[in-house]
Amino acid sequence: MAKTPVEERQLNAEQKKAMTFGNGPLLIIAGAGTGKTTVVTERIKYFITSDRAKPQEILALTFTEKASREMEERVDMALPYGTTQMWISTFHAFCDRILRNEAMNIGLDPGFKLMTEAETILLLRKNIFKFDLKYFRPLGNPNKFIVGMMQHFSRLKDEDVSPSQYLDWVKSKLHPSVIASEAKQSQKNVRSLRRQNGLAMTGGDKEELDKYQELANTYRTYEELKVKEGVADYSDLISNTLKLFRTRKNILARYQEQFKYILIDEFQDTNFAQNELAILLAGSRKNITCVADDDQAIYRWRGAAISNVIQFTKRFSKTKIIVLTKNYRSTKEILDRSYDLIQHNNPDRLEVAEKIDKKLESMRRINGERVEVIYADRVENEAEEVATTISKIKNQKSKIQIKNQKGENQLEEHQYQWSDFAILVRANSHAEPFARALARAGIPYQFLGPGQLFRQPEVKDLIAYLKVLYNFEDNVAMYRVLTMDWVGISARDVAAIVNDSRKFGHSLFESCETSENENIKKLVAIIHRHLGLIKKETAGQILYYFLQDSGLLTQFTTYKTAKEERAAANIAKFFDKLKTYEGSHEDASIFAVVDWIDLLMNLGESPTATDMDWTENNAVNILTIHSAKGLEFSVVFLINLVAARFPTIERREQIPIPDELIKEILPAGDFHLEEERRLFYVGMTRARDLLYLTAAKYYGEGKREKRLSPFIGEALGENFESGISPPAGEAGNQESGKTQLTLLDWQKIEEKEEKPIRQPVTYLSYSQLSTFETCPLQYKYRYIVRIPVPPSAALTFGDTMHRTVRAFYELVKAGDKPTKDILLNLLEKHWSALGYGDRGYEEKMKKHGVELLEGFYEKGYDPARIPKDLEASFKIRITPTLTLGGRIDRVDELPDGKLEIIDYKTGQSPKGRDVTKDTQLTVYALAATGEGLYAKEPEKVIVSFYFFEDQEKISATRTKEQLEQIKTEIATRADEISRSDFHPTPGKHCDFCEFRLICEAWQ
Repeated sequence: MAKTPVEERQLNAEQKKAMTFGNGPLLIIAGAGTGKTTVVTERIKYFITSDRAKPQEILALTFTEKASREMEERVDMALPYGTTQMWISTFHAFCDRILRNEAMNIGLDPGFKLMTEAETILLLRKNIFKFDLKYFRPLGNPNKFIVGMMQHFSRLKDEDVSPSQYLDWVKSKLHPSVIASEAKQSQKNVRSLRRQNGLAMTGGDKEELDKYQELANTYRTYEELKVKEGVADYSDLISNTLKLFRTRKNILARYQEQFKYILIDEFQDTNFAQNELAILLAGSRKNITCVADDDQAIYRWRGAAISNVIQFTKRFSKTKIIVLTKNYRSTKEILDRSYDLIQHNNPDRLEVAEKIDKKLESMRRINGERVEVIYADRVENEAEEVATTISKIKNQKSKIQIKNQKGENQLEEHQYQWSDFAILVRANSHAEPFARALARAGIPYQFLGPGQLFRQPEVKDLIAYLKVLYNFEDNVAMYRVLTMDWVGISARDVAAIVNDSRKFGHSLFESCETSENENIKKLVAIIHRHLGLIKKETAGQILYYFLQDSGLLTQFTTYKTAKEERAAANIAKFFDKLKTYEGSHEDASIFAVVDWIDLLMNLGESPTATDMDWTENNAVNILTIHSAKGLEFSVVFLINLVAARFPTIERREQIPIPDELIKEILPAGDFHLEEERRLFYVGMTRARDLLYLTAAKYYGEGKREKRLSPFIGEALGENFESGISPPAGEAGNQESGKTQLTLLDWQKIEEKEEKPIRQPVTYLSYSQLSTFETCPLQYKYRYIVRIPVPPSAALTFGDTMHRTVRAFYELVKAGDKPTKDILLNLLEKHWSALGYGDRGYEEKMKKHGVELLEGFYEKGYDPARIPKDLEASFKIRITPTLTLGGRIDRVDELPDGKLEIIDYKTGQSPKGRDVTKDTQLTVYALAATGEGLYAKEPEKVIVSFYFFEDQEKISATRTKEQLEQIKTEIATRADEISRSDFHPTPGKHCDFCEFRLICEAWQ
């Protein structure tokens, strides 16, 4: 799955041209595996090293967080002090950053809460009766259209359609003079709309337009509701930034002046609104570089407009086009077959429109094995054939024919790891038979993709326990809890409990309450204890108690195999999600959290879910092709390649937007089939060495034979069927398959135990350094195993104070002069009850917070000081492979040109210790000097702690020698961590350690 290290080679001629192109619009057509990320990275480095631009004068926008991180890491590796001042982010993160600084200029709260998709649905549900709805709020099921409306409003934002524009469009259609003059055309449009999207089922034109009137009014109310609630969804980030730039020309001009060069990666995945934003920012300079491959445009259902690429040269005259065709990933065979497939999208391709050659040329000098087809009788046999093939390839050294430097054929041997294999599915629901086949064969696998974390066995166990507490009559959840290994109940005892439940009409939990089995008694006692905590503890806190009481926490921290490590990582990620939820929701009870999880699990199947539950493990990867975009694997299986599965039957949006409001220029051909073909192309080009296309005659209980996907014939040629064997499982083909799985096939082979692989230390923060110095075992538990810990009152209080002061200074930075009352109101707004346990204690701490902030306002707040930065993130390159990162609370620019870095401490200043020598202050000084965050000389930087308890500020400076010394110490500490066995170091700190209950060193 590792990327081909293109950057380690010399750039080819086309890449060099792209890197060194000067001013003006540039369109880089970069096919799969051609090193586009390398070119973008090298172009950024070229701008900086040739003094064309400073880091903060370059804006690089990507489509996904993964792409943003990868680009930032590559630039970070190349520049001595990283990318701290650079603007490398997704479109959404960029707009969030702009709005946090500028939202007040368009009447919005810069402290707005960004909602997830699930939170957006919950907001609509909560306010459903505040909307003037009739058709879209049926009394029998008022929530029926909520998801559809959410997606409808989001798509309108993608198309840059405001509520007023939507209302104007409806009014123009409803106006009598318009209807009279355009009656025939209007009737044709609406009837066409009916046929296309199924929104309008009966009635005349007026009735259909009334429904759009209903939606337009709701759209306007929904926008007003979000402003009132101080929240925003992801589509608001783009639309509000467009509104800001269009209505505040001076602010737009400031950012146009700042960004001398703009680079956009994966341009084919941008929607109309994002394209408009890019055009605005490019301004008169037009120094905009877009990297795209129209053949990999696979997100049209998310509003992506492939016409952005097609129309780029029309929007920017004198555009230079550079085509990258040298592929560093795949074999010639894979590339040729992929090209044969995508040709069927002509003429709706750049290759035709711009008269360019996009055929990819393999640089690996490998002809490669032919693309294989696995054809089975039933889907179960298709899955077994895939598992068998994977096992066969893994257990032997594969040989691939290559040409050496002399042009002679020779064989190259490969020994694959499990992680080199990928099974790519069109939909998550297609993966189950393959996951079962891999499990039966004892092959480790991970099922990646939206919502898949909640489907992992160890996480399902925890969700089941929450559901038992939510409703102890939930027999399905109780059965899963009852059969968990730690409970220690035999199958016979479980059957007895189930029979008792059926016989007397009790729930399983009620039957357990009357059991005399000691293990069941222990389980019931734990459940009763946790039921008593429901009213006063969060779901995450109760679940943590469950891990403790059941003994799972100790098991979780002492994994010995890679499989156990994967389970531990999944549990840690699940608690991370709970922690995030609790931090942003007032109600984090069992009831609220279970409802949220149910909603997330349902959304996990939605194509609009973009959160990838990704973990790097040595296991076969199962994921959708959409999720695989940007990845590569040595061996790829494209599965379930039959008609109606791939390509799918087109599924229209529940509430599509009117065609007249869609600003994208649609292709001449069948755009759904073309999109599916592009998706197939993306799947094929994920493969480096071997590619398998698999299918079966029958799926599920279906009696009708499925036709093979037309894409197989398009890729391999119409006569490909003559080269494959009869379907595995058919009579006369006993060698390649069976009519059905036999009883012995269901015997599970245990997964071979492999030791966990220790990852090198590539990133450290001051907190990590401090924790390792205190206790290596604590470091392991917190940063490697990532054991979930319940929130403490001290941590919650400190976080609340930090967020309150930050919000206060955001107002100061925006030009306001906030009063003491505003500061105290901000404390109320940011207050969290997590970790206090007792209500009286919470009230006491809130009162104490008020006292501290009143003291701060009187003694620590200087209205003349306007912060330069708040919560400034930094990254420093310590060694070629080690980065030090962190975040600074506040940075002030002083009248004499010096900078003061301030870190808030909610406690007292430590007595008897010289805090001016504190390592944390040295790290902050390092971040601000040299070529770091502010490129200051050491003597121009003051580092300070502000202690709220004493209302006292203690300041210091650092010398150049001290900064060099700390870099050496950090590199040494990183080496110690990489070699450590993480032994405990007992001491007084053990009494305050959150892991003491599972640590044998604590006495």
